[in-house]
Amino acid sequence: MDAPPSLARRLRMPAVLFAVTALAVATTALYVQGLLPASVPSASEPFHYNGYAQVLRHVKADGDVDFASVGHERKVLDGFVESLASFSPHNRPDVFPTPEDALAYWLNAYNALVLQQVVDGYPYLESVRQPWLGRFFWGRAWPVGGERLTLWALENRVLRTEYADPRIHFALFQGARGGPRLDGAHFQPEYLDAQLNDASRRFMADKHHVDLDGDTVHLALLFDTYRDDFLRALPEGRRGSVLQFVWAFLPDTCDERPGCATRSDLDRACGPKLDRCKIVFEQEDWTLPDAAAREPRP
Repeated sequence: MDAPPSLARRLRMPAVLFAVTALAVATTALYVQGLLPASVPSASEPFHYNGYAQVLRHVKADGDVDFASVGHERKVLDGFVESLASFSPHNRPDVFPTPEDALAYWLNAYNALVLQQVVDGYPYLESVRQPWLGRFFWGRAWPVGGERLTLWALENRVLRTEYADPRIHFALFQGARGGPRLDGAHFQPEYLDAQLNDASRRFMADKHHVDLDGDTVHLALLFDTYRDDFLRALPEGRRGSVLQFVWAFLPDTCDERPGCATRSDLDRACGPKLDRCKIVFEQEDWTLPDAAAREPRP
């Protein structure tokens, strides 16, 4: 016997809701992972970093950013971001023929997108943690070379998957005072290896990221978050501790950063195998690295 029409509708409703929910979840997952396509507009000129380099003039020597001045040059920043829609190593490998060309592109693209999104919220945005559930890094997607990429996808699906170089973690600007800083120069293929080394050394030389207290080493939480990436980069036999990676980029002296930890300090505290120390991972400061002094909002 057939069910009455009203009963049939009630029975179908949960199935419809389930299907709609499943579709929404699947679409969101594709969106966050950067797996949705984007149109590729025709470029009016060859790809270049001139506009982005101009914006980076507003990065101070200590890594703080004059976001207000970046906002005044918003059209220049937007012009560079718009060019990403036409060019990427994925859709135009002829423009980025070497691994260095490609990696420099992705690093510059990521940092420019972070800058643009911070400026969008400035001066009301005080921390990239303000948007709920980390939405700053996954809630917005940009057209990049035929793909619609979020910051999460750019970091995890592109950079961490295609480039087994843990130094990228010290080169990606997170819009946070306690994270990797911009240094006022864009990444260039011909100098990329040296620039990545410099970014790593700057991060390690900051006592907020690496600090010794007796036999305890205080490390930025970044070292725990990406621990596997750092350990995979070490030679066989030295993969027992992330301190082996830290040691490689610590300075020999602290002439430029008084109070920092040196290689010798780490050797004395932790022993030649760096296995005598306790490691404590510290929470990062997620406030904006804003060059302007601002009173906290009530």
